[in-house]
Amino acid sequence: MRRRDDHPGMLRRLGALIVLSLVALVGLGTAAWAHVEIQPAEAFAGATETLTFAVAFEGSATTGLVVRLPDGASVTEVPAKAGWTSAVDEAEGTVSWTGGSTPADETFSVIVELPSTPGEILFPSIQQTVDGEVAWIGEEAGEDHGSNPAPRLTLVADPDAETTTTTEATTTTTEATTTTEDELADTTLEAQQRDDGSTSAAPWLIGSAIAALVAIGVGGLLLKRRADREAREESGDGAGGVDDSRGDG
Repeated sequence: MRRRDDHPGMLRRLGALIVLSLVALVGLGTAAWAHVEIQPAEAFAGATETLTFAVAFEGSATTGLVVRLPDGASVTEVPAKAGWTSAVDEAEGTVSWTGGSTPADETFSVIVELPSTPGEILFPSIQQTVDGEVAWIGEEAGEDHGSNPAPRLTLVADPDAETTTTTEATTTTTEATTTTEDELADTTLEAQQRDDGSTSAAPWLIGSAIAALVAIGVGGLLLKRRADREAREESGDGAGGVDDSRGDG
């Protein structure tokens, strides 16, 4: 008889244990999902990427979100979000959304130019709710409810960036080679022009020399002829004087 009376009590205790276990599981699940996370979780360093911050429901409606960007990152654009007002504070390095109220999980997107150095970067965030603020700023990526890890993004090197750099270097080398060839061509052309000038001057000099020699020769010939004529004239005058003397006698 006592065993029959104990059986319902055991069932009640077992039921209570199951309920407590379910409550514990729900609590663990809430703690595990109560994060602000970035989508995607990985991006290329130096790229311009659309980042989406997924804000989990904390039991009270989300009314705003403030995100601080890491060093080297900058906001390019904030897509419009119905029911919300966005703002970018470049001096503080933050982007924020206010004015809405969401009693459920919510997402906020922003286009960001990422730092150029590969590695893990953090985006500390403040989730604003109707019951207060929740700071997601922890540097460690813990899963327990008290850790409140900051949203984090892993930056990897872009393999195409190395190819682009190599191509640019090759292009620069080609341009330098072309410039050198052009300079050599210009130098050769100038040398040829100088040579052409020297060659074209040679006939003129030769012609001038020949003309001078001809002039000298002609002048000498004229002088010789004049001297001969004067000599003949003098000889003629001497002969006339002899004949006259003979006639007088």
